[in-house]
Amino acid sequence: MIVEQKNDVISRYEAKYLIDERMAAAIRHAIRGYCSPDEHVDANGRYIVNNLYFETSDLRFYYDTKFKEYNRFKPRVRFYGREPEKFLWVELKHKIKNVTWKTRRQIEVSEWPGLLERGKSAKGPARTVTLRDSFEDAVLRFQARPIVHVRYIREPYVNNFESYGRITFDRRLTFRPAYGSYELNPDCEMCCYDDCETTMGILDDSPVILEIKTETLVPGWILQLIQRFELNQRGFSKYCYAVDNTLLQATAGQRDSAFLRG
Repeated sequence: MIVEQKNDVISRYEAKYLIDERMAAAIRHAIRGYCSPDEHVDANGRYIVNNLYFETSDLRFYYDTKFKEYNRFKPRVRFYGREPEKFLWVELKHKIKNVTWKTRRQIEVSEWPGLLERGKSAKGPARTVTLRDSFEDAVLRFQARPIVHVRYIREPYVNNFESYGRITFDRRLTFRPAYGSYELNPDCEMCCYDDCETTMGILDDSPVILEIKTETLVPGWILQLIQRFELNQRGFSKYCYAVDNTLLQATAGQRDSAFLRG
């Protein structure tokens, strides 16, 4: 696998839905003629996703996401599998209204977290970032630190016809507070947070998070899929729910309010 030295920018429209396993099976059957399993899946058609999210001391990224700020962004580090092997992805995810841009770059595990230590000082006031900026620019400019590590199991499908299109089913959401540590800690204990209470009682059991990701022009077959299954779009931020649970732990005295400082 080649390590990209430049930033890759992905632009897409994203919609999320909470469904149960029975509907997930029906949708999986319905998309067979349009989609194929992602080439990176295991024998069960799935893989593990890990995201280490960064945050400011005043929770700027969290509140922008929670209150649906028109123009928002957040930096994170991603790896796949139970533990990082050779590579990580450093990402800066932007969202403007309903369109998402993701700037990402692959680095070797040995570069982490040294690329931040040798990063240059960001220019300009800490107000925002642009698509020209990198993960490091956002972290250094806003003096962000790791806050939560989120892990889940993804069942991904790719569109066979359009230039870009993905349908994913995410399950078994877990998290751990990072407390400012850059350690990836693949073997650490993770806490579940996809229970009925967390998801506000929409489903009686742990939900499947369906995500439909396309270019801004949504294909007709996807519109038909949404109508056929009467899918109702709703926001579900894996990041925000993980931070909510981290803040609850801090309030309960498991950590004080200085958890962001490590």
